[in-house]
Amino acid sequence: MVQPIRPHDASGIYRREVSNSAAVEAAGDTRRAGSGASTRRTDRVTLSEGAREFARIMQDVQRAPDVRADRVAALRQQIEAGEYVVDHTGLAALLADRGFAS
Repeated sequence: MVQPIRPHDASGIYRREVSNSAAVEAAGDTRRAGSGASTRRTDRVTLSEGAREFARIMQDVQRAPDVRADRVAALRQQIEAGEYVVDHTGLAALLADRGFAS
C-alpha cells in the first residue's frame, strides 16, 4: 500500500531537492570561475522536472480544502436518518494497514 505524503513531509523533501540542486550548481560555478572565465559570478538554481512537478502538486494540495463539506453533509444526513453503517471489517483492515492494530 502506498503511504500518503503529508504536506509537512513533502515540503522537507522539496527543500532537500532544492538544496541539492543549488549545491551542484554552486560547485559548477566555482570550477568555472577558476578557469580564467569572467570573474563576475551569477547565482542560478535549476530544478529537476521532478522537483517542478512536486512543487505544482504541493500547490494543488495547499489549495484543496481541509474539509469536504459535501461529504460531511452527506454523512451527517445518513447518521441523523439512522442509515449510516460502519464497515467493521474494512475499518479493522485500514487500522491494521496503518499500524494501529497489534
